[in-house]
Amino acid sequence: MHWTLERLLPTFDKREHHNRRSDAPPERVWRELMDLRVGELAVTLGLMRVRGGPKTWVSGVDTGAHQGMDLRVLESMAPREMAADPPHEVVLGDIARYTALRPTRPDIERGDPEAFAHFDEAGWSKVVMNFRLTPEGDGTLLSTETRVLNTDPATRRAFALYWGFMRAGSGMIRHDLLRAIAKKVATTAG
Repeated sequence: MHWTLERLLPTFDKREHHNRRSDAPPERVWRELMDLRVGELAVTLGLMRVRGGPKTWVSGVDTGAHQGMDLRVLESMAPREMAADPPHEVVLGDIARYTALRPTRPDIERGDPEAFAHFDEAGWSKVVMNFRLTPEGDGTLLSTETRVLNTDPATRRAFALYWGFMRAGSGMIRHDLLRAIAKKVATTAG
C-alpha cells in the first residue's frame, strides 16, 4: 500500500516544505538519501549540540561525544519509517510530547502507519515527514514536507509556542539534509 502524507495526516496545524533539484536520476538520489550519514550534516550537528549533542537526535543509541556520526540519518531520526516506495518516496512519522524537556512517546508501535493514522489520544503531537523524488528532465526534484497535528487545543497552543522557537532550526535541518544529498550526488559516480 502506498502511504502518502495525505493519507497519514490530511489535516494539520503546522507545515513546512523544502526542495532542491539534483542533476541525477531518482535512483541515484534515492541511494544517496538512504546512505546519508549523521556526520555529513554540519548545520544539523551544530544545532544538535546546542540542544544537548548528537545523542538528542540519534534515538535509542548511546552515541557518546563522537559516536553515532556514521549512523544513517533516516535510521537515526525520532520519526520512524512508516512506508517507502523506492525510488519515489519515503514517509516517516512520530507521536510525542515534543514540548516537554525530554519528549515522551505513547505506548504504541512506532513505525506502524495504521496505528499512527488512528491515534487520537489528547496531549500528543503527531509528526509526519516525507522525502519525495520527482523526475525533472535529466534530474530529480527532491522535496521534503513536514506536517504536525496536535491532538487537542491545549497541546496545539503549547506546540504553537514551541514551534515559534523551533521552526527556524527545523527549516535549517531540512535545508542541510537537502544540501548534503545534493553534494553527495554531485561528487559520486552514477
